[in-house]
Amino acid sequence: MFDLFSDFFDGFDVYPVYRTEARCPKCGTTYSQFRQTGKLGCAECYKTFASPLDATLRQIHGNSEHKGKIPVKAGAGLSKARKAEELKQRIAKAVAAEDYETAAALHKELKNLDV
Repeated sequence: MFDLFSDFFDGFDVYPVYRTEARCPKCGTTYSQFRQTGKLGCAECYKTFASPLDATLRQIHGNSEHKGKIPVKAGAGLSKARKAEELKQRIAKAVAAEDYETAAALHKELKNLDV
């Protein structure tokens, strides 16, 4: 079926009100622009788009926290420090859940880590 107005309306933004999108208050970047380019405009964009960025990073990398690679020479100390931090977080969660047995086991593991 021939649509008489299709070519006419292609050049117009027919519904400009509904096409507005959240913008970074500092640089004006939109989340759609980030999705197209893979780049954010400024540091404030991370705060402005925190929720959708977290979801996107989890989809891409499986996690939204950057761990990076551990250098070979400094690896032992850095690995222990990361393990200690992870154990501390797990202890806090276990205590919050009132799972004191798990918390005690994790605490023992932390002591044996010898950081």
